Amino acid sequence: MIHAHFSHPYLKNIWENILIALTYWGVSHVNFMIFKAAGVLPMPIWPAAALALVTAFYRNWAAAPGIAAGTILANHFSLSAPLQLAVCIAVMNTLGPLAGASLMRRRVTRDLSIRSFTDVLFCFLAGIIAVPVLTASGGIGSRWMLDLIPDHEVMTAWLKWFLAHSLGTLIFAVPVFAWIKGEPKP
Repeated sequence: MIHAHFSHPYLKNIWENILIALTYWGVSHVNFMIFKAAGVLPMPIWPAAALALVTAFYRNWAAAPGIAAGTILANHFSLSAPLQLAVCIAVMNTLGPLAGASLMRRRVTRDLSIRSFTDVLFCFLAGIIAVPVLTASGGIGSRWMLDLIPDHEVMTAWLKWFLAHSLGTLIFAVPVFAWIKGEPKP
């Protein structure tokens, strides 16, 4: 019998990352189908942004492969983006939540112990402003650099992306953070 020894943090968490990727993809696909059926595209809310932020907050860099893979699956298979674009979007849709989670962990502990109102405000703003700025810049910047979006539409598209990720984080991440209790793994 062969026993695999996974000493690297990314390999240790391979099943966890597969679950993160499939959950991200599933949430994204359901979201897309709902708004497609309603005839509202681009989507005004992106709940997967909240999933990525909460996962990054608790799992740190160990969650990066799952978030990236889920982003690629969602953009390529559900939203029919070219694979090249899906990979470009995955970079910032992974780094954005990781950066936001890192900022948040500087002010609030992982068990969500809050010392002051300014800590709460800082985390709130990191989640609904800093992370969407990074993800929108990566997503729309990639489209622009690949000549998939005309110059005159860049700012409008960026703002829509930013708002969708901000709303997704506000509506879904805040209640999840309020619900989660206990000390997660580093």
